[in-house]
Parts: sequence; structure tokens; C-alpha cells
Amino acid sequence: MELCQRWEQILCALRPVFKREKTFDWFVLLMWGVLLSTAPPAVTSYVNGLGLGERYYAQVLHWFHATAFSVEVLCAHWSNWLQAHPHCLRLRGQRVYIGDGIKVNKEGRRMPGVKQLHQESANVGKPEWIRGHYFSALGLLLGRGAALFVVPLRLQLHDGIEADELAQSPSLVDKMATLCVTLMESGSTAILDAYYASGKVLQAFRAQGLHLITRVRLSTVAPAPSSPLPGQRQPGRPRKWGASVRLRELFAPLEDCPQAAVWLYGRYVTVAYQCFELYWDSSDAPVLFVLTQLPGGKPFILLASDVTLSGPEVIEAYGWRFKIEVTFRTLVHLLGGFGYRFWLKAMTATPTWPQTLILAHLDEPLQHQVKRKVEAFERFLNLNAIVLGILQVLALEMPHDVWTHSPRWFRTRPKHGLPTAQFVQLALQHQWQHHLMESRQALLLAKLLAAKRLSPQTPTLTSLPL
Repeated sequence: MELCQRWEQILCALRPVFKREKTFDWFVLLMWGVLLSTAPPAVTSYVNGLGLGERYYAQVLHWFHATAFSVEVLCAHWSNWLQAHPHCLRLRGQRVYIGDGIKVNKEGRRMPGVKQLHQESANVGKPEWIRGHYFSALGLLLGRGAALFVVPLRLQLHDGIEADELAQSPSLVDKMATLCVTLMESGSTAILDAYYASGKVLQAFRAQGLHLITRVRLSTVAPAPSSPLPGQRQPGRPRKWGASVRLRELFAPLEDCPQAAVWLYGRYVTVAYQCFELYWDSSDAPVLFVLTQLPGGKPFILLASDVTLSGPEVIEAYGWRFKIEVTFRTLVHLLGGFGYRFWLKAMTATPTWPQTLILAHLDEPLQHQVKRKVEAFERFLNLNAIVLGILQVLALEMPHDVWTHSPRWFRTRPKHGLPTAQFVQLALQHQWQHHLMESRQALLLAKLLAAKRLSPQTPTLTSLPL
């Protein structure tokens, strides 16, 4: 099977998401448009990448706002397909998910959800305050040998819009917990940043049989198990907690700690570690604290809700979290997945530094338009995320075909021997050109393009086949 055929085979697995054939056809065309486009990311670029021209622009634009399907259902089917993939990396036999948040610059004053955001980063190239959107993302870890990819499952807008300013709205941590519970399988493990080290996340995970690995602050205090005093019981309620333990004080000298060689960031690193089973958010469920020190002496404290894991397993697993940063970088620089430009003309222009948009302050018709526009944002972004995910899957499944059809010479290749998403994209673009020259109609894309170019009708916004 060739790369292009495998690409469309994966797309056809998502056919049940779409109620109408025309909507699915445009989904296939847009996926190819994202792949073949060489211009800056935009709806216009996807139309030009397919060679369709101006007459189909309105129809493509309408696809992002149509009611014939839901981005939530699309991402759920994509998640189910990925979870059955044989290259899923497993920890103690269970799948591993990685989640994080990302802030995106957006200057549009008529874009719902844009607000003033604070960036906490050590990178001096990033401004401290930006105007933009905040997305939460969850991905599934796939791997083959030393090559690891975080394949994005869903990115969702989680800040900037609230239903009512008086109601108790969920925090970003709560929304991330909900996203994980919705997409993850029971028994699997989520690896999250220290921002999500919260008792609310642990409680939500335990209710669904999920596990969490994260990092906690060095100033964390954890209660020890309660040890009742011997003799006659004293009056009053029995104690739930024992003495409070300052985890920072438990670090021992490096020479006194057990050490292990752990695969971190592409190489084996010898780390010193200590394991302590204490309590944190609940007196009924202990958690595992892993105190580790890198060769340079920098201390870290990791938390795992699965107390059966060993210290080296927790340390290596938390090192996988960095792979989602690579996914974000690829999504931004290779595909431009955050390059959406959807405006809402009926919306009043926001100030220079806007705050959270309260839907209760808007008329009901405008509320509906805001929700449709947010859906369009997420469709554009998740469309690119699925394209990136399929490129990563093809890199794991068909590396030999990718290297064979690669049209360019690169001085260096990844050390693990498997192609990156960029290599796969170049190979697919090159192979598609051969399909065009040979006039082969085996691909669904060729048939759809032929039907569009032969159609005598010019689509309009008032007459669309969606």
C-alpha cells in the first residue's frame, strides 16, 4: 500500500462522524488542502492548494460553520481509532496520555474568546502579556523504538468565554480534568505539568479509574499515615492524618540515594531517587512521591497516583511530557494550525486588553453566533491536529516508503531512524504529483477534484450542499 492510499484509508475511518456525504467529501478535500498547501495557513491557502479557485471559497468557509457535524464527535472518533493502534506506548500495560495548555497570539478585536493572558516562561523572547486564546490539549503517546510522538487527540478553547459572571465557573484545571476523563480509557495514565497538580484532578481521575503523574513544588507538605497511640482510645473523632512531612527535608545526599540509568530526552542519564508513600488529597488513597536529583544536583519532586510504579519508571514517564512541546512546535511551524482568521462582524470591537467575554451580557442570537465562531476556531485547529497525527502515524507505520519517496536531500536524519512529520509531508506531496502525472483515479481526492472541476454550478452562501 502506498502512502497516499494509507492516508485516505485513515480518513475513511472517520466517515461515521459526518451525516452527509458532501460534508465528508469536503473534510477529505480540506485534509488534503492542509497537506498540499505551501502558502501561509488560511482557508484561501487550502483552496489554492487543491487548485479549486475562487468559486469554491464560500463553500469551504461555510464548512467550518456548518451544523452537519460536531468537532467533539470528530475528535472522539479520532481518539477511538488511535487508541486501537498497535504502536501505542504503554506503561505497565496501559496507554499513556499527555496534556498541557498553550497560549496563542490573536490580535483580532472581533474574535470571541480573545483576552489578556499572562505568560510564565523563562524564554526572554516571549512577552509577559499577550492578547490571545488559551487552548487545552490532550495527546496519546505513540512510539517505535526510540522514536516517540504525542499524537494530538483534541485541542479545546478553555478560557476567555464564560456563561455567567455570577455563576461558579470551572477553573482551567477542572476543564483539563474533564477533557482527560472524556477521552482517556479506564486504567490509563495521564502525564501533566505541575500546573495541574491538584486534588481536584486526582479526585476526578480516581472516580474514573485513571492515574496521574505530575510534578509538585519543592515546598509541598504531605501528611503521613495516622498512627493511633497504644492504650485506651481518647474521646473525640479519630485522627485522619499523621504528622505533616516537608518533602524538601527528605532529600538525602546523592551518595546515599539509590541510582538508576533512565532514558531521558534521547539519552541515558544516571539519576538519584527516593520513594515515599504518603497522603496528599485524601486519607483513603496514598500517593507515591519520587524525590529525584539530576547529576547536576537539581532536585525535583514527582507525584504518581499509581503506588505500584517504581521510582525510575515515574522519572522516565515524566520525561515523556516534553514530547507535547514538540507537537505544539510542529503544529505551529510546519502546518500553522493556529493561523485561523474567523471574525464575528456582529460583535462589538473589544478594547486593547480585553477580559473574559460574558455570554449573559449578549443577546441570544449573538450568543449563538459566538458559539458557532468558537466551533469554527476549534474545527480549523483540530483539522490541522488530525493532519499532524496522521503524518506521525505514517512515520511509524511506513518509514521505508517515506524515505523512498522523499524528494529532497537532508544532511542529517533523526538518530532513531524514523522520519519526522515534515519528511512524511514532503513524501506525500511528491507522491501525489506522480499520481497526477499518471492520471490515476484510484485516490478519492482525484475523483472529488474531477467532480468539482466538471460541476457547472457556482456555489453561493445561500445555496450550499451541506
